Amino acid sequence: MGGLPGGVLTPALDAGVAALVFRAGPLYCALPLGEVIETMRPLRTRPLAGTPSYVRGLTILRGAPAPVIDMTRLLTGVEAPVDRYVAVRAGRGPVACATGPVLGVRDIEVEPPEGPAALFTGVSKALIAAVGTVGTEPLLLLHSIAAVPDEVWEAAGGTPPAAPS
Repeated sequence: MGGLPGGVLTPALDAGVAALVFRAGPLYCALPLGEVIETMRPLRTRPLAGTPSYVRGLTILRGAPAPVIDMTRLLTGVEAPVDRYVAVRAGRGPVACATGPVLGVRDIEVEPPEGPAALFTGVSKALIAAVGTVGTEPLLLLHSIAAVPDEVWEAAGGTPPAAPS
């Protein structure tokens, strides 16, 4: 396993990876089990003005504020129904990933970075570690949810904003 800034470990990409597989709109995605804390039904989320469109707001995870990232909006730019929150370890604290259905834990085979994953740029390049398949569909292996802007982390460290009336 290799390391990233912030202490997040990533799996070797030339081997099978035990990962939590979920849908993000039309995409199959997976997170290495070492980054997943827990899954849960969507929690009350308070909107946070001035953040990127993929930041749904703040929620409370185990008594502490945490940013909520809409994975479908982050990866595709469109909206889709949210079925689950997946809490993951991120550099500055836990993050709740709003996802579609969680399909379970699977051993997945992924291609090394010089494969299709090398075509991604921007947020996708920072977020997608590799590409594999689920049946005949592509699967994105994600790593280190580092797409949370500093302003959101700062807001999460303070008092959550009041719920809209």
